[in-house]
Amino acid sequence: MLLASAHLIALQELAAEEAAGHATHSLAEDDPQEHIYRELELQGLALLQPPRAYQLSYAGREALDLMRAMHAENLLPTIDRLEHNWRFLGSDILAALHAATLKKGQVGPVTVDMLRARGFTKQVQDTLEKRQLTCLNRYGEAWRDFAEHHRPRLEIYGDLANAIRHMHPGYAQKPAAQMTAEQLALMEAMNLLAWSIPEGDNYVLTALGQAVYDALRKEGYSPLDVALDEPLLQVLAELADKGSSVLTPEQIASLQLLGYVDADEKLSEAGYAALKAYSLLQKEVPEKTRTFAITEPEVELLTTIDHLVQEHKPTNKEALHRVLVNRMVKRYRALEGRRGRTLRERTPLKRQAVALLEQVKEHDEWFNTNWDLEELLVGLEAFDLLRAEMEGRNMGYRLTFTGQKIVEEQEGNTRDISATAVKALTIAETHLGVPAQWWIEQAREEELIGTGGITASGRFYANLANHCIRRLALTREEAELLEQLPDTEGESCGFGSNSREGLDEEKRNWALEKLEARGFIDRLVDCQMIRTEAGQLLTRAVSGAMHLGHPVTPTLVRVLAAIRQVGTLYVKERKVRMQPHQWEEAERLSGLRESEFREMLHIARMGQYVGEATLTEAGLDLLAVQELIDKEYSVAAKRA
Repeated sequence: MLLASAHLIALQELAAEEAAGHATHSLAEDDPQEHIYRELELQGLALLQPPRAYQLSYAGREALDLMRAMHAENLLPTIDRLEHNWRFLGSDILAALHAATLKKGQVGPVTVDMLRARGFTKQVQDTLEKRQLTCLNRYGEAWRDFAEHHRPRLEIYGDLANAIRHMHPGYAQKPAAQMTAEQLALMEAMNLLAWSIPEGDNYVLTALGQAVYDALRKEGYSPLDVALDEPLLQVLAELADKGSSVLTPEQIASLQLLGYVDADEKLSEAGYAALKAYSLLQKEVPEKTRTFAITEPEVELLTTIDHLVQEHKPTNKEALHRVLVNRMVKRYRALEGRRGRTLRERTPLKRQAVALLEQVKEHDEWFNTNWDLEELLVGLEAFDLLRAEMEGRNMGYRLTFTGQKIVEEQEGNTRDISATAVKALTIAETHLGVPAQWWIEQAREEELIGTGGITASGRFYANLANHCIRRLALTREEAELLEQLPDTEGESCGFGSNSREGLDEEKRNWALEKLEARGFIDRLVDCQMIRTEAGQLLTRAVSGAMHLGHPVTPTLVRVLAAIRQVGTLYVKERKVRMQPHQWEEAERLSGLRESEFREMLHIARMGQYVGEATLTEAGLDLLAVQELIDKEYSVAAKRA
């Protein structure tokens, strides 16, 4: 939705005409405000009375009433005194309202000024923490609801279609040199395009905008009056569902002229792209953004396993540690003396690792100071990038198909991939697909965005974000951050954004990146953070396991699942009781050796997931978190 001062003035003029007894407001052929009324019409705020007259719609009257009420409470000046071309509502403002709503009305530090300037905020005293919070007032909530209830219409004429065909695909300051401000406004009004927060420095195509762009780029254009609209999409859907026999010859000819149907009366590539746009118009767009993260040492470990497997060598932890240490020493030797200009070459961890390499004589000691092999393995297993397998009497590791693909993608260019960078790409698929500017900068740094928009690497990791399997894993640091989340908000608005940030701050940021990539928290565009439903339940489940080095691992969850499968559930007590003879069956189902099963059972008891002969409420909560994650990412059927 887009409402600038010119739109509000036009609505006021329509209301004045109505009050004067005139049914409509007619425009001259050369009226410079015609595009304003056109944008209002597409958003359902004005009704067109052909050929060139408009009248106020019910939604337009509702918008005017809200503005007048805000003026009456001195939250805004009267409409005729608003600044020229001032954006009252737009994609960025609506995204800020949405982010505050997710945080129960609390406004984040990045968007306070923009929302306060529009009269959407109030000050609230937090009696518990004895501080003032900026929250949405009733008008901020009302405009958010208004925008959600009034969906714009899709209608693209020839000139706009031609401009879209030649525009930049996104993540740039301006779509195209020849694209006019009026065309950009039309695209934003139809929810095809959104501007980044906080300053609107870059635009992105929404999921609908990308589908329309793809349809028009694949020859879905003709110098006809309408190149793409909802009635046309309905005809295309009829063709796809029932075949060309249900269409008239005139309809077939028109679709062929537009490029959506080929000479055999079948859907063309442009037609299929247009149908994707139609499906997006018909279905509810997801609210949650999925993302993915992996660190450079994790990539090095994947590569190490891959090389050892190809050379038919053992991949147990001892062998992995030996080879990985040598690889990392070689890598950081190459960094010595360099003055890297990219974020990934000047992070505190890398500066420390390079500095310590000469000071520490033992390479094992140097590696262990900076990294933890067990933590790297658990982190990779959490995304199903590797799996543990028996190699004789020892446990070894093998890459999954996804892990192998990451090794291939990062060959010759090993680097960190952060959740915020991937989120800059995947957020376009959500209801209000507006990225934060610092996410975009991070994505550029990590080569997920290039001069031509999203790169092949960007598409690869965006696809992983949507489709890779998640298994539960949590380090102690991650568990502590998850528990303390309300106290960590607003401290940092961009991962790696400050070259002078401390080592502890970098580790904390990476812990947050991992929590978000696994679906436990959501970092909002206004610099706030919230726990997801799974994150809230996980926080409760691990409350008794905070003293463990790894409060949750995939292997631990596998043991708990085996116990639940063979035990007897007592619903009122929320416990699963085990009989002595059932432990052997639980061990078999877990797929672990006896010693490993006993060790994991001991850890489960230390974490209060398992009692002497019961699976506790905490253990059941942990399994419920895995079920939530499976449901969220629609991978339950794919799990091994």
